[in-house]
Amino acid sequence: MARKTTTKTPDVLARPTTLLLPRAEVESKLQDRIKQGNEMLATTLRTPADLAEIQSKRTLWNDYNIELLKRCFDPYTLSDEYNAISLYGGFVLMDPSFAQRVDAFRRGVQGKVTNIESIIGRLELLPEPASASAPVMDVRKASGAGQSNSVFIVHGSNEAAKTRVARFVERFKLNAIILHEQPNRGRTIIEKFEKSAAEVGFAVVLLTADDIGAPKESPDQAKPRARQNVLLELGYFTASLGRDRVCVLYEKGVEIPTDYLGVVYTEFDEAGGWQLGLAREMKVAGLDVDLNNAV
Repeated sequence: MARKTTTKTPDVLARPTTLLLPRAEVESKLQDRIKQGNEMLATTLRTPADLAEIQSKRTLWNDYNIELLKRCFDPYTLSDEYNAISLYGGFVLMDPSFAQRVDAFRRGVQGKVTNIESIIGRLELLPEPASASAPVMDVRKASGAGQSNSVFIVHGSNEAAKTRVARFVERFKLNAIILHEQPNRGRTIIEKFEKSAAEVGFAVVLLTADDIGAPKESPDQAKPRARQNVLLELGYFTASLGRDRVCVLYEKGVEIPTDYLGVVYTEFDEAGGWQLGLAREMKVAGLDVDLNNAV
């Protein structure tokens, strides 16, 4: 699948880079990526089969790094900087020997590792988000969200989309929570929601074409949009879990909220391209997700 590209406007290019997550958390995540990269560099490669296997691991490692950088910094300039470094060791001969292919592999990984080290060295220069020390961190600690393997599925009236996402989440041995499937136990809907929401470590929000909305002054500009309860729950989970633990899947053409900066929006396409993106987001958030099971 071709990688999506975006054209940056001058105001984005001029905007200074800021952190979307607390500095210590970003550094810890990046150090872990460096550790994995160094482990690949230390691997002994004796056969073409060894090289092919580790090249597959390198691709997953690299794709994860790109997504992680997008989630940690605004705008995407550092992710673009990292992505501009060749993964394949620069110039490669037309018919390289096995030793030359191994050398190219090591140069490519080392270049990426060095760039991540450079980014860590610049972290102290970047301002943290205002929410870095906000109560949201206390909420997560109190609820145990960071350790939960449950994923809340926020959905509208599209039953097929809801079921498809839930079954995908369960592929990773995670617990997909759908509110109407939970027992009532004499509770009101809001009590039931609050109890279930307090027990999850991640939320997937489905924005599907459930309703039609238009500005009061321009009724002819009606657009498909998600149910209002879906937007309410999106805001709830953004506050209670943190932006890094919320992923929004949207149907093409559906109106997207503009007030939730730092939340990832991924198109819910029929071809299933959303699956790898969602899997990466859950893994970045700390859930036990094997990306090999995403395809």
